[in-house]
Amino acid sequence: MAKIEDQRILVWCNQPGNLYQTITEAAYLAVKLEKELCLFVNYVDENQRIQLDECISVMSLQIIKEVQNIEVSKLIIKGSLHGLISELGEKYNAILLCFSSNMTYKILKAFYKSSFPFYFSKGNLNKTPSFRNVIIPVDFRSSTKDAVLWGSYLGRFTNSEPVLLKANDKNDQEQKRKVENTIESAQKLYNQFNFKYTIEEAKVGSWRIHGEARALSATADLLIFAGSLNVTWLDYINGPFERRVINQNLSPVLLINPQKEMYLICS
Repeated sequence: MAKIEDQRILVWCNQPGNLYQTITEAAYLAVKLEKELCLFVNYVDENQRIQLDECISVMSLQIIKEVQNIEVSKLIIKGSLHGLISELGEKYNAILLCFSSNMTYKILKAFYKSSFPFYFSKGNLNKTPSFRNVIIPVDFRSSTKDAVLWGSYLGRFTNSEPVLLKANDKNDQEQKRKVENTIESAQKLYNQFNFKYTIEEAKVGSWRIHGEARALSATADLLIFAGSLNVTWLDYINGPFERRVINQNLSPVLLINPQKEMYLICS
């Protein structure tokens, strides 16, 4: 199988819970995108390192037995999650970091330092990985184009059929123009490749579109969107909108950090 060996899809294995399903979904993406699957843990003391190493060693062997055409590696690093994020991208070529839980404040802190998306599995053990129905809310922010770009990756390599949910900014002509420009760019990009996509008009404008997208994605396979460009003191108290959307969503979420330039997938 042709493979870009330098790029990796990481699964953070420090978390209990729905880890098996998260690894299953990450493995599916790794095979389809022709990337290496990497089981990643971080630790504080040596005793913890030994236990974590034993755990992911067993899991990596199981994956190799169950999944064809996949390369699996382990990554065990000392330090905090947020302190290691830059290294994961720059040194270990991470293009995606997968989590088996909702977004905690520890994960949120790491997210704002990341140049690659975070993926949140919802742990549906009865569901075979499939990313056919993908919802992408398109608001007036330029960072939406990164979400659109990931939609093109999935459309090309996993047979996804992205739904671009277009914000209805009828009362703000400047925001409406920006949304139209993003939709036009998306059409030019998507039409270069042979996959289906649709554009749907939202009932609400840019400021409320993520709530509508969350409702629509309840029966979808994936929701993709960009997080907050600026974080206020109120966000630290109540939690930014992306944390609320992720934790309330019933389907998996792929979240992009607009505060950093995003690494591109080599194909």
